[in-house]
Amino acid sequence: MDSTIMFLCKYGLQILPVRLSGGGRLKDVLSSICNRWNNLSVEKFSVSYAYEDGYCALQNESDFENMLFLFSNSDRINAKVEENEHSSRLIVGSTIDEVGDFDEVDDDDVEHVDRMDPAEKCSKHAETRYLTEAWADLIEGVGQEFPLGVKEFRAVLAKYAIENGFMYRLVKNDQLRVTAVCVVEGCGWHVHAIVNRTNGVFHIKKCHNEHNCGSTYRTNKHKRVSSRLIADEIAGLVEKKPKTSPIDMLDWFTDKYGLDLCYHSAWLGVEKARGGLYGDYEGSFDRLRWYVEAARATNPGSVLRLESDPVTKEFSRLFVSFDACIKGFNYCRPFLCLDATHLKGRFKGTLLAATEKDTNQCLFPIAYAICDAENDANWTWFLGLLRSTLSTRPITFITDRNAGLVNNIPVMFPGCHHAYCLYHLQFNLKDHFLGRFRQGFRNRLVELFNKCAYASSVSVYKAAEEEFYQYGGDKARTFIASVPIEHWSNAYFKGQRYGEMSSSAVESFNNWILKAREMPVFYLVDELRRKIMKQMAARRVKSMKWNSVICPKMDKKLAYFINKGRSWRIIMSKVGLYEVRCLPPKVVSLEERTCSCGKWQSTGFLCRHAVTVIIKAGGGEGSLVDHMDPLYLVDAYRRAYEEPIYPVVESDIPDFTTEGERVINPPRNRRPAGRPKVKRIRSRGEESYTRPNKCGRCHKASKHNRKTCKEPSDV
Repeated sequence: MDSTIMFLCKYGLQILPVRLSGGGRLKDVLSSICNRWNNLSVEKFSVSYAYEDGYCALQNESDFENMLFLFSNSDRINAKVEENEHSSRLIVGSTIDEVGDFDEVDDDDVEHVDRMDPAEKCSKHAETRYLTEAWADLIEGVGQEFPLGVKEFRAVLAKYAIENGFMYRLVKNDQLRVTAVCVVEGCGWHVHAIVNRTNGVFHIKKCHNEHNCGSTYRTNKHKRVSSRLIADEIAGLVEKKPKTSPIDMLDWFTDKYGLDLCYHSAWLGVEKARGGLYGDYEGSFDRLRWYVEAARATNPGSVLRLESDPVTKEFSRLFVSFDACIKGFNYCRPFLCLDATHLKGRFKGTLLAATEKDTNQCLFPIAYAICDAENDANWTWFLGLLRSTLSTRPITFITDRNAGLVNNIPVMFPGCHHAYCLYHLQFNLKDHFLGRFRQGFRNRLVELFNKCAYASSVSVYKAAEEEFYQYGGDKARTFIASVPIEHWSNAYFKGQRYGEMSSSAVESFNNWILKAREMPVFYLVDELRRKIMKQMAARRVKSMKWNSVICPKMDKKLAYFINKGRSWRIIMSKVGLYEVRCLPPKVVSLEERTCSCGKWQSTGFLCRHAVTVIIKAGGGEGSLVDHMDPLYLVDAYRRAYEEPIYPVVESDIPDFTTEGERVINPPRNRRPAGRPKVKRIRSRGEESYTRPNKCGRCHKASKHNRKTCKEPSDV
């Protein structure tokens, strides 16, 4: 063997490197071990080297030669020294480079106790190698320099202690000097680093790198594993995957570093890593100003409005609606779901969104805005920009009854229709019956209320309402009276809901951008552009492969209606007017495009009764398209995604780090420390219920209890 191999013998926490140049002999290794550790003699210890997933014992020179052959292409062999009598003197000390001579030792005199299971020796799993192995030699000694200053030294010192399994305390710790000593009283380990006043470089001035305290083994947990250290280690990973979650970091650190983290440390580490990736946010809002101008240039016709305080220059709010979304909305059904969701970045904020579903029942974002809170002023501003952006055709809005929307939609969009989300009304109904009412009772009330909401005619609604009143009593009447019936019941709603009874579209949009909501405003806006751009491009390509005339999901629905009405008979009254013999019978007018079930009018899509009439009246299945809204056709779907969103190139972005050139400052509403308090604006009809305090003796609502009660018992 011509190469040099470093034979690393580990005894407790001390590592003894023995240089094997041109081969070597086992007796030389045993001699070095005995010279280093005086308490050991040849008959009291055994040496074994790591191979695959186990350890192989060195019992004679033949075993040593076999080891050299196995590691002929390696420059390092890991070995361990074990006392046969289980003595435990643990020392972390320095290394030696030269080995001395030792008398010949007969191989038969070496006592070896092999504690490895033979099955483990044959295991072919690779040895676990952690990324922290390089931390064991980070502190080299006197004269070692740290170009990045005291912060680099503190980080290196923490890593060194973690890997070598000891704790230290800082006797002195400032920007000019740091002195660390072992926490064990009487231990001689210490290190002292200062700033060189000549060149300003931080370096180690004094160092005694040996322990005589019997320090512990390297464990999976260590107090010096800080969130700052975690952030430094995962900075590259977060840069590649900004949506990395703390849960991912827990498993990743265990697998790669052999360290167990608590969730709070992992969360702080991810947040600090993102802070390092995004900078300190100070120039983020000026980059946002540049981004808005660049997006307008690359996407002509888009509406982007950025506002800031004229006095303090603080960011106020931002409105974004791309030209591709604006033009695509003209080929979608005219209804919008409006809602708000909270942002989770360093600064507080709220995202207002307007989303709908395309004719294939997929999300189609139209516009969104970023502001400080969900209030009446911001909704007024958002609806005003939305009105100037969209076409003048009547639109059906579906919302959660937020006060800002209830007050401003009739003003900003006169002639349009406002429907209340049935899902939110169900929760309002349950809140209305809080207290002594059982869960089963409230669930039954929700079922009866749904019958009222889905009622297709006034007569059906009256019957469902009466059943609801009989079950819920006067309290049910109070709830119905508090919600205008024309905004939630199909029987009285004057517009078209297109089969949408809830604002699930915008709720799905909020969930779609869940991880992006953790980013700063600048990166959030760009991430949303990328997501919408990618989504529109994918659907544009996918729709070109469709062979049907109607969008696939609606085509499946139509096939179900055709099969449902095969056994029904139709009776002609006059041209275009038919009676469908089903239970109960329905009347279909092809000229007026109405059905007595009410679903053709409310959804804009053929109901099963109309489908049966069109097919059996002689038109056949091919004539169904002639009686259908053109927006449900594949051609309209393709035109909705015809316009692309163009990328915004960031290579030419200016440097906004100079404070004197800053035009837009960050808002002052930084996220406070601790758990945020819930200050949600309640929607109309939502009640706040507090269970009254009742005495356990007299059973009266009062502030006293059983012990302080002075009333006579009612038992």
